[in-house]
Amino acid sequence: MNTPRLCCANGQVLVDDADTVLKLRTEHRIVGTLEGSHPNNPLQNNYFGLPLILLPEEAALLLEQHAITLDGDAFAWPETEQDRVRFGLFKDLHGRGYFITRGIKYGGDYLLYP
Repeated sequence: MNTPRLCCANGQVLVDDADTVLKLRTEHRIVGTLEGSHPNNPLQNNYFGLPLILLPEEAALLLEQHAITLDGDAFAWPETEQDRVRFGLFKDLHGRGYFITRGIKYGGDYLLYP
């Protein structure tokens, strides 16, 4: 089984391959955030495409599970005690079967989907 090689740049882990995005979402319940512009309509901002940016928690979980390897910059997360608490919470919620996204839009850390 091939382990996906992802890029780490400026502290962010990027996924630039659609097949890898599909694998992360279906096999690992990793959602991430699409941030790229659509090639057919690059000036619109309603729909985004690749690359997919992973939450630090998602990247750390995948590294811990040996599900990915990283190229590029060093990835050093969690660094602080608060980061470690967040990672513990993320792992617990992920282990309970939730899909987890950023919750900033609703004033929280995470948004959970069953």
